[in-house]
Amino acid sequence: MSRMLRRYLENQADMIEATLRAHNAPGRVTGGTVGPRLIRLFYIPASGVKVTTIYGLSENLALALRVDSLRVDRTHEGIVFEIPNPEPRPVTLLSLLQDCHPLPSTTAALGLTDDGAPLLARLASPEVAHCLIAGTTGSGKTVLLRTMAVSLAMGHSPADLRLMLIDPKGRAFRALAGIPHLLRPTVTDVSEALEALRSLALLMEARDRLAENKPQIVVMVDELADLVLYANGNNVEATLARLAQRGREAGIHLVAATQRPSAAVLSGVMRANFPLRLVGRVVTPEDSRIAAGRGGVNAEKLSGRGDFLAVGGSAAPIRFQVAFIGEDEARNALKEVARQAAPILNLPEAETETAPADDLDRLTERLAPWWAKHGGKFGSKTRAVKFLFGEDATPGGYAWQMTQAAIDRLTPSSPVTSTP
Repeated sequence: MSRMLRRYLENQADMIEATLRAHNAPGRVTGGTVGPRLIRLFYIPASGVKVTTIYGLSENLALALRVDSLRVDRTHEGIVFEIPNPEPRPVTLLSLLQDCHPLPSTTAALGLTDDGAPLLARLASPEVAHCLIAGTTGSGKTVLLRTMAVSLAMGHSPADLRLMLIDPKGRAFRALAGIPHLLRPTVTDVSEALEALRSLALLMEARDRLAENKPQIVVMVDELADLVLYANGNNVEATLARLAQRGREAGIHLVAATQRPSAAVLSGVMRANFPLRLVGRVVTPEDSRIAAGRGGVNAEKLSGRGDFLAVGGSAAPIRFQVAFIGEDEARNALKEVARQAAPILNLPEAETETAPADDLDRLTERLAPWWAKHGGKFGSKTRAVKFLFGEDATPGGYAWQMTQAAIDRLTPSSPVTSTP
């Protein structure tokens, strides 16, 4: 610890005591810990001081300490004040993996806790099984997804663990392209994502009958809300819920990221089947409650950029800094992994759901969200036909006529600009 940081800690401890004393909540700072991006200071209030009084003074303390954010928690050590470290240290995935080598089976690396201890998520554990990542833009959700995916690939052979990556925006998993752990190339098309999830559900049922669960399969989804809303009417949430409810016994685990897992996006059944929540910075206390699945975790006071809480069961939330790995660095680190041979794992083929050609209303309703995203782009009519009627649909015929009629309904005031 540098002399400057030591002096800073002493000054902040004195300021906490003075500020609370001025608000009739005297006590003393008894110690603390210094993490890579977070400082925790332990405070023992005097007898008779109400804890709720100290919680209510968090903004006064942040102002007195001249910090952007201050989070108050209560543990067996007393009241804990968490403030940013003025001398932050980077947390890198490769250094973390060196410290944790070898990783336990079906385990992903997350980052470092506020006291500098490695934090891992063992997906095969009943207390974890599936993981939901939540946080606003800039909180670090995509970085955490990439960190988990890379750590799983580097820590396991393709014979033991396989990955299915679903990324509608096509940005989270580019560094993992071509590695032998992938069941199929990263899925970016929603219709293909639906087919992939249904095939996994069929595999799950087959494994249940045979009492099998190897190799373990981890399904990672970026922007889960986009996938659910965009595929509305195609039972994607029902398929995900089945995988979440029954997948662990069959060796299938879900890791999904979304900004706000509200009831408008995910059903209660779906949310209840994610025992582990990894929560980044959110906007309001209500968003914090929804993301964590319980109140009082104060995720709205996180600093963003990989500052997360691990919330699971009845245990106290664990604050941690996500271990970072850049896209180029990940691609280089996975070069050795890419040379490994992957045993063949055939997934059952799922039937593609198609809209009936004689139901224009239903056809238009199903096409609407797809057309809002892809309409007007070169070749979008061709892709619209295949989206509605399957990949075998050919130019001309009734499918094209019905698709054009649906497009006309969706764009009544302007001509269609896409080309077949």
